[in-house]
Amino acid sequence: MDPLTHSLLGVLVVRAAPGQNTAWSRVSSPRVILVGATAALFPDIDYLTFWLDPLSFIADWHRGPTHSLVLAPLWAAVLGWLFSRLLRDRSNSRVYMGICLLGLLSHIAGDLITIYGTQILAPFSDWRPGLGITFVIDPYFSAIVLAGVMASLRWTTTRWARVCLLVLALYLVLQLFLQQRATSLGETYARGQQLEQATSRALAQPLSPYNWLIIVTEGERYHLARVNLAATGDQLPDGAWGWLGRLWTAYRSPSLLNWERYSRFGAPGRERALVQSAWQAARFDGFRRFARYPVLYRVDRVAGETCVWFTDLRYLLPELIPPFRYGMCGSGVIDHWRPYRLRRSTLDERQPLGYR
Repeated sequence: MDPLTHSLLGVLVVRAAPGQNTAWSRVSSPRVILVGATAALFPDIDYLTFWLDPLSFIADWHRGPTHSLVLAPLWAAVLGWLFSRLLRDRSNSRVYMGICLLGLLSHIAGDLITIYGTQILAPFSDWRPGLGITFVIDPYFSAIVLAGVMASLRWTTTRWARVCLLVLALYLVLQLFLQQRATSLGETYARGQQLEQATSRALAQPLSPYNWLIIVTEGERYHLARVNLAATGDQLPDGAWGWLGRLWTAYRSPSLLNWERYSRFGAPGRERALVQSAWQAARFDGFRRFARYPVLYRVDRVAGETCVWFTDLRYLLPELIPPFRYGMCGSGVIDHWRPYRLRRSTLDERQPLGYR
């Protein structure tokens, strides 16, 4: 979820808390808002580790210990103590700790509903649940949160904050319902194609709560379709609204789905063994842990060196370059190859990654 929505959600949760009318009354409203918003942003401090090793960042560190329910009380205690010192209000350090805990929990909940995966039990488990019922940037979700914050500030009571949290919960229930509808379309497709061992999953997509990405998994092969559950078959004229219009029309009516096929190792051929070797390389274990729907992105051969690139179908959006493209590059024996990443928003600019 984007940082602005995280901070606003933290404020909304804090404004809705019963403590607003009891112990928290000893702390001024501006301070409660400041502390709640800052604490709600704190878990993403793990972005600083990206500069140490991007591959370890996506595989292990991002949404790891700083997003853990187990460690949340510890982070809340540390942040609360710091705020009580910075604001010169040591007598209310426990109040600040409570505010920080709510802000942290709001952040973790906001990330759980997306698809990336959040290590809520770190450091005891690397389990990464991710519901995928909300896209990482959801304007409807953010608008409800913003409306709740503004209403709670305008009328200075917990009532409106709680009402908006209820509306937010109802919106997420709607998303769960729509996700199940989209998932059932994938199950129907799998039965029609006689894919007996296949599984179906639907992931929220941008622009509309009715837009979903359906992924039917059949071993190392994937069947993918984009659906707009509210579409009736009508589409924007070709070229309307530029790339945004093309992105919108990529999501089709349930009766007009266009199923695409992908394979983790690409099409059968001479390169398949090379791609499989690159995927299984010891130095590529980080991406293997990160990717849930890994597919071959492309194979490059430049100046006597070969690069085998992979991406993840979770982040494959029409008209946009995938953000996560990692691979192995080198010549000769695969064991001597090195992991690389293609920088975001570039086609060919690669960055070498450190050995592990």
